Amino acid sequence: MIRPGRRPDDGFGPLRVGAEGGDTTLRVSGSATATRRDRLVGSATIAAGLLYSCFVVTPFLGASLDPGRSFVSELAALDQPYGGVFRAVDVVVGAIVVLVALRVARCGRVPAVRGAGGALALFGVATVVDVAVPMACAPSAEPACAAAEAARTPLEFGVHEASSVAANGGIIVAVVLLAVARSRGRTASQQASPLELAMLIGLPLIAGPGMVIVVEETLGLGLDGVVGYVQRVQVLALSGVLVTIGAVSWRGSRWVRGPA
Repeated sequence: MIRPGRRPDDGFGPLRVGAEGGDTTLRVSGSATATRRDRLVGSATIAAGLLYSCFVVTPFLGASLDPGRSFVSELAALDQPYGGVFRAVDVVVGAIVVLVALRVARCGRVPAVRGAGGALALFGVATVVDVAVPMACAPSAEPACAAAEAARTPLEFGVHEASSVAANGGIIVAVVLLAVARSRGRTASQQASPLELAMLIGLPLIAGPGMVIVVEETLGLGLDGVVGYVQRVQVLALSGVLVTIGAVSWRGSRWVRGPA
């Protein structure tokens, strides 16, 4: 139970407890104890989140793929004009997330935070692995390419599918665990912190579209013309979650120890 005047350690970030009119609330507070490493880790995570949403600039690059029918991963296909750029972005984002995740896992003060670090690491590794088996062409652009992709060896197809599932599963588990860690000790009558709200909003926007895509690919719901938009919502939500995690870390989150 949290008492007014006591600074709780939820293992996730610096909190201050305030009582006003008998209502005790938890709020993220700015921290003067944020170290240079906190700033570096937070800035890198924010940058990774922004980079991960770089597909939004494709209309200005003259991309020919239909955003409603194509998946974001098709932008990184070998035959796409900016495929190399998007593959490089995935490698950079994956590497940053892995480094941040290792620090979170090592410095987390509660099991949920350490588990979230491991889940973030899985997302980062899977993102990098996916680059190792890029699509030769964009299946949504022409039937011949779709047939060629379907004819890929079981190993290549399996690696791509497994890395995609691992990346989605990793980020979903990380969001759940970070939300749990943040809400630890908060009663139902207390307000949720901005971070909790960001995680709780991000979770359905990441998991929901993922489920829609899986059902569409396995059962066929006739959503060919909009499945690309569905996935883009998911990727934007994921980017937002990374930016949120980075912002909290930059302010001196307790999942990263102050003095390194």
